[in-house]
Amino acid sequence: MRKISSLEKWSYAVGNVPFAIKDAAFVNFVVFYYTQVQGLSGSLTGLAMFIALTWDAVSDPVVGSWSDTLRTRWGRRHPLLVVGAPPSAVLLFALFYPPQELGQAGIFIWLLGISILLRTFLTIYFVPYQAMGAELSTDYDERTVIAKSRVSIAWLAGMAMPAIGFTFFFQTQGDVDGRLIQENYVNYGVLSAVLAAVSATLCVWGTRTVIPRLPQASDEQPAFSFRQPLADLRVAFSNRRFLLLTGAGLMFGIAAGVYTTKSLYLGTYFWELSSGQLAGLVIPTFLATVLAFVVLGRVGQRVDKPRMLVTACVMLAVNVCGLLGARLLGLLPPNGDPSIYLWVLAGTGIGVFAIVTLHVVSASLIADLLDEQELATGLRQEGVFFAAGAFVMKATTGLGAMLAGIVIDVIGLSPGLQPGDVEPEVLSQLGWFTIALTGGMSLAAAEFYRRVRMTRADLAEIKQQLAQRAAT
Repeated sequence: MRKISSLEKWSYAVGNVPFAIKDAAFVNFVVFYYTQVQGLSGSLTGLAMFIALTWDAVSDPVVGSWSDTLRTRWGRRHPLLVVGAPPSAVLLFALFYPPQELGQAGIFIWLLGISILLRTFLTIYFVPYQAMGAELSTDYDERTVIAKSRVSIAWLAGMAMPAIGFTFFFQTQGDVDGRLIQENYVNYGVLSAVLAAVSATLCVWGTRTVIPRLPQASDEQPAFSFRQPLADLRVAFSNRRFLLLTGAGLMFGIAAGVYTTKSLYLGTYFWELSSGQLAGLVIPTFLATVLAFVVLGRVGQRVDKPRMLVTACVMLAVNVCGLLGARLLGLLPPNGDPSIYLWVLAGTGIGVFAIVTLHVVSASLIADLLDEQELATGLRQEGVFFAAGAFVMKATTGLGAMLAGIVIDVIGLSPGLQPGDVEPEVLSQLGWFTIALTGGMSLAAAEFYRRVRMTRADLAEIKQQLAQRAAT
C-alpha cells in the first residue's frame, strides 16, 4: 500500500475537528453553563452525562460492526461520515440554546435528549472516521505520524475554541462576569456548529481519493445484524492486549475528563483568573501540542509505545497533584500574585502534553493490535476496535463531567457565584477532589499500560506471519 499524500493525510486529520469541538464544548462549558447559568443541579447534570455515555456503550459497537460490514461503491467508511456530520453540527448549536423557563426537570430532559442525539450522530461519524485511520497505512511509524496529525489538529481546534470564546464571547459586561451570561453561549454554539460542518466536509472531500485503496468488506463476512456487535466484541476482547488497552484508556479517560472539566471551575474560582487570562492558556496548550507533534515520532523510534503511555499517565498525575497540592498546602503565594499565573501556564502545558501523548500513542497502538487480531482470527475489525477506542475517548467528557457534576453538589458550589465569593472550605474540597480523582485514575491507567506488551519487533514478526499466510 503506497504512502498517503499530504493532502489526504491533512484532510483526514481535519476530520477530527467536529469531535474536538464537541469535546471543547463539554469539557470547558457545558457543565459550567448548565450548573452556574441555567441553575441545574450538579448531580442532575452529571446524571445526564452518565446516561448519554451509557447509550454510547451500546451505539459505538453497533456502528463499529455496521461500518465493518457495509458494502457500497463509496466504501465502508465515507457514507457514514456523510450521514453523521450534518445532524452533529445542528445539535452542537442546540446544546447551548435550551428553551426558556423549563425548570429543573425540563432543563435536565433537554440536556439529556440533546446529549444522546449528539453522541449518536457523532458516533455514526466518528467511529468509521477513526477506523479509516488504521487503514490508511500498514507501516509501524507512519501509523504514528497519521495519528499524530489527527490528534494534533484536534488539540489545536480544542484549544482554539475556548480561547476564541474567552476572548470574544465571554468578556465581562458591567459588573457581571461574561461566563455567567446566557446569550454568550448561544454565539459560541453558532460558531461550534459552523466549524464542525465545514471541517467534516473538507475531510470527506479530501479523502475521497483513498476510497479505492481502503479494505472492503469481504464476501465471506456476514451482512450486518444487531446480534453481530456482541459477537464482534467477544472476539475483540479475547485479545488480552486490547482488553488491557481498553481498561487503561478508560482509567486515563476519566482522569483527563475530571482534569479538563474542572479546569473552568478551577480557573474561575480556585485560581481566580480573568477571562483574558483563561484565553491566554491557549499559549501553553499550543506549545505543548506542537512539542508533542515534533517529539513523539522521534521518541517512538527509540521507546516502545506502552512505555510512552505509562510515562504520560505518571506525568499527568504528578502535574495535577503537585500544582493543586502546593496551593492547598500553602506553598504558593495568594491569588493575584503574578507568579500564580505562570504556575498555571506551566501546569496547563504539562497536562496537555501528557494527554496528547496518550491520544496519539494509544491510537497508533490500537492499529498495531489490529494486525495481531487478524493473525489470530483472520478478521480485520477496525470498526469494532475503534468503537471501543471511541467509547474510551468519550469517557473523557462523559464520566469526567458526571463526576465533576457530583463533586459540585457535594462541596456546595452554588450557581451564579462571582470569582472571589466562594468560601475557602469549598475551594479546598474542590482541589482535593480533583487531586484524588485525577491522580488516582492516572496511576491506575499506568498499571494497565505497564502490562501491555507490543514492541516494534513483535509487530514485525506478526507482519511476517501475515505475509507468509497470504503467500500460501
